[in-house]
Amino acid sequence: MDSEYLIFSSRIYKIGMVRFVDVPADVSKQIGEGAHVPVMGTVEGVPFRSTLVSRGRGAYRLAIHGDIRRKLRLDTGAVVEIAIRRDQESREPQLPPALVLALRNSPKAQQMFRGMTTALRRQIVRYLVAVKSQATLERRIRKFVERLERRTAAKPKTKTKKRSSARKARR
Repeated sequence: MDSEYLIFSSRIYKIGMVRFVDVPADVSKQIGEGAHVPVMGTVEGVPFRSTLVSRGRGAYRLAIHGDIRRKLRLDTGAVVEIAIRRDQESREPQLPPALVLALRNSPKAQQMFRGMTTALRRQIVRYLVAVKSQATLERRIRKFVERLERRTAAKPKTKTKKRSSARKARR
């Protein structure tokens, strides 16, 4: 199931603030296994890249991104046609050269950054590069790396039990 699209229709529903569609059981079985399955395809002809999330018993659900819903003017209750296939492309973000250099100069920060999920690394890079000037990019990267270094240098917090006031009074 590398390049073949699987097509199905499903009704949009809402959980919290996110809109989802259920992926039919037969499509779920064909698309793959795991708690999170990277996919690409179209919703009513509009292209997307996303991740299927498990809804139990080998079935999945697909989040319908807000930009797609707004473009198609669809919301909860609408039935949409979806074509999906497993996404084999890397999900790793393109790191700006200044971030590559900063992480290379700080092995501790690099280790922390690599320990993050791919999705979190993508969000961080998206924030860092959403600037108008090179100076702002460099300042954000410097602060980000400093925060990572502080986080690795900080001692892990240990939980201590608080004594009740009644217990303190007895002493």
